[in-house]
Amino acid sequence: MNLERFNEYVNKYKAIPVSDELKEKTIKAAQSGNTGQKQQKIHFLNPKNLMRFTAIAACFALTVAVVLFAALYGFPRLPLRKSTDGFGTPYPPSSPARSENNAGGVSAVEEETDTEQNNDGNSQETIIENFDQNVTNATKPNMNKGATTQIKGGVKKPGVGADKPAAFKENPFIKTSENPISTFSIDVDTASYVIFRRDIANMSLKEFQNSGGFIRTEEAINYFSYDYPKPTGDVPVAVTTAVGNCPWNPNAKLAVIRIAGKELDAAKLKGSNIVFLIDVSGSMETEDKLPLLKKALAHAVENLSDKDTVSIVTYASSVQTVLTGAKGSEKSRIINAINKLKASGGTAGADGLNRAYSIAQDYFIRGGNNRILLATDGDFNIGPSSVEEMKQLVTRKRESGIFLTVLGFGVNNYVNGDERLEVLADNGNGGYYVIDSLEEAEKVLNKQLTSVLYTVAKDVKIQVEFSKNAVDSYRLIGYENRALANEDFNNDKVDGGDLGSGQTVTAMYEIIPKDDSATELFTVKIRYKNPDSDTSLLYQHTGKISKNLNADYYFASAVAEACLVINNSQYKGDASLNHAYQMAQEYAGSSSDKSKQEFIRILKKLIS
Repeated sequence: MNLERFNEYVNKYKAIPVSDELKEKTIKAAQSGNTGQKQQKIHFLNPKNLMRFTAIAACFALTVAVVLFAALYGFPRLPLRKSTDGFGTPYPPSSPARSENNAGGVSAVEEETDTEQNNDGNSQETIIENFDQNVTNATKPNMNKGATTQIKGGVKKPGVGADKPAAFKENPFIKTSENPISTFSIDVDTASYVIFRRDIANMSLKEFQNSGGFIRTEEAINYFSYDYPKPTGDVPVAVTTAVGNCPWNPNAKLAVIRIAGKELDAAKLKGSNIVFLIDVSGSMETEDKLPLLKKALAHAVENLSDKDTVSIVTYASSVQTVLTGAKGSEKSRIINAINKLKASGGTAGADGLNRAYSIAQDYFIRGGNNRILLATDGDFNIGPSSVEEMKQLVTRKRESGIFLTVLGFGVNNYVNGDERLEVLADNGNGGYYVIDSLEEAEKVLNKQLTSVLYTVAKDVKIQVEFSKNAVDSYRLIGYENRALANEDFNNDKVDGGDLGSGQTVTAMYEIIPKDDSATELFTVKIRYKNPDSDTSLLYQHTGKISKNLNADYYFASAVAEACLVINNSQYKGDASLNHAYQMAQEYAGSSSDKSKQEFIRILKKLIS
């Protein structure tokens, strides 16, 4: 801009008189401003730029710090909601109690989510249900017609926390004209009943049901001991059956298949090579976890002998070998090593498993019992941690002849805890037990230690073929996540459950008969492998109507009836907790079995 052009502009558009002196000052001021701007651009290290550089440097330093922290300790796996565990606990022992204003079992966040609408008018519930259907279709196994399974996942449905299974579908009635054969794997796990027992002590049945809690029925039935006929000779299993009237369905029969494992003579055993794999991560610091774990493992150590070898591996952010190759008679040395453990850091569970298998291989006892006892709350957050990754890991390792038993402590999260631990045990050729008290530790790790440690038959599968002439339809009670395709029964590459020394397994069918006069209703086939063999053997038994039913039959049926009510089953019919209590009281009320007495007290509390 120059003075002449400015003069022309002002003279053309002026509205008021402007002196030449003012015009000249205005032009100089504009030129001075332009020059200043140019000069500012020249000065690179002016105060504003220095502030920018300082902020960038601070962000870079923070990023480096976060990356280093993740590399050393891992990111903690935080729950999406601070609500309930996979079995309905709204406030686990290690967590504060719920607010009285939220006694219905659903958090305020959940209530808001349940009524939320998306932009195109569909409710959040509809979207979740559609996604659940996709999950069901994608994960449904190839099995015999009519068989169903428990669909597991972390998808939240209304009224159910994000750490629960996406859906639970019970086994349906199946017509024998469509499929007379039922195939499944045995289950000796008891964790589900223990978690229910712990939870129901702190809530009502309605709260338990409203929060999505349930019991795996087979684990409740198999939690208790029964006096079944024992095997004789060299056969490690014995199968018997009992059939009577169904307590909750007047049109049905209740068939009970009873399996008993051979009892081993501890004095004749070669000994055990045991690796205690202990989770000492930060999540294990509460009283129901590492402190209880230390006391519980002391029970197991007291039962070891000079023939046994003990090693200890711990895992948190990293893996530590605490003890190797100690004799079972060195009890003080082993217990002192356990008592020194402290909880802190992340949870590198997969690395811990790899180290434990490696040490177990170093001290392998040929012809003996080689086993890892994993003690954890199930929360893995460093390295491979998904259920499928864990399954692949232990499936590969079990081929070495080293079995895995899982002890759960303070298991409060379904997806990150219970489900993962069950999968580890099932695929590691071992059992899954939850220890919630010293009494339970005494039961599992003292009285039943031989059953826990020594397997008498592995990959045990059951196949039941019903008579089309005598049976109209049938329903397997429980074992939803143990269903197998019929063709898998004869396939030795397909894994089954494992039976320990002296253990018993109970399976039940609700049967709709065609003719009450029929005597032979079904045939039971059992396939199993000896612990050191990869080839299965066959055992057969014919199921008939029973004339004499004993106390074990009626107590087991009382447990099944109670589970139908607790799970609010669509097949519960006339089942009631009051009738289950009366049955249990009549047939086990005078029993010296503390577990059965405790079950009776639980039922009494629920109906009072």
